[in-house]
Amino acid sequence: MKDYFGQTILVKNSIFTLATSEVYHALNNFHNHQELELIYICSGQGIFSVGQSSKRISSDSILLIGPNTPHMFKFETNRYYDYTMKHGRTPLPLKLLTLHIDLNILGKDFLNLPENNMLKTLISASKIGLQLQGNTKKRAIGMLQRLENSANYEHLPFLLLLLNEIAASEDIPEHYERNASRPFKNIDETRLSRIYLYTMDNFYKDIKLSEIASIVYMVPNAFCHYFKSRTGRSYFDFLIEVRIEHACKLLREENESVSTISANSGFNNLSNFNRYFKQQTGKSPTAYRQQYRS
Repeated sequence: MKDYFGQTILVKNSIFTLATSEVYHALNNFHNHQELELIYICSGQGIFSVGQSSKRISSDSILLIGPNTPHMFKFETNRYYDYTMKHGRTPLPLKLLTLHIDLNILGKDFLNLPENNMLKTLISASKIGLQLQGNTKKRAIGMLQRLENSANYEHLPFLLLLLNEIAASEDIPEHYERNASRPFKNIDETRLSRIYLYTMDNFYKDIKLSEIASIVYMVPNAFCHYFKSRTGRSYFDFLIEVRIEHACKLLREENESVSTISANSGFNNLSNFNRYFKQQTGKSPTAYRQQYRS
């Protein structure tokens, strides 16, 4: 059965939904929901933003997003081999496998059972957005496929086994920074969607503070205070992170010089680019490229 947004429901009449789709919630905007979300990006690439971080994701990535956690995906639908001249455009197909589960269905005391201590910790940690790696990712993908083909009476045991497998993995940080920003309202989702989308579409330009503030009809000082109160970081830090993420992509995929990549990522000064790149990745651009290609 397909819904209006090209989503194919694989599991229905259960305590969770499992679906494939070629879009993500139809819109590229900030949103949150009370369900825990496990999303496998079978193919596609883009930027995932949650809490105080934005990071590039690509095919064969799997993410766990906590309940009531504002997040946003901006998936790319085209790739440009020549970023400046927009030559060599090729389509990037998007295919997602998404599981949603509202554990409140199992009762308000369920997560407080002593047997669920690991699961409770996982739910809390997932509010920063967790990317699964290695064997944990492989097992999670295999168990999602098992869920799709299992009988109804097997759904709940398999689902709890899947979540506990993730909870027991090394992908769950022992210490993590909780997002201290305020809960999002509808107006926050609208404003931040505009800010993030404008930034991701224009990061390679010189974005002035008055320019980005006007996107949400604010003066610069009010904008700076608003952005930090909702995201826990300054707009400048966010912009630098988006630029460095793009530079990493170019270093992995293109053969241009570091100075050209610096300019195409929005940096007017090569020394500043090198400094911010090392702050964010722990490596110089040249060392990053060499390590990736080796």
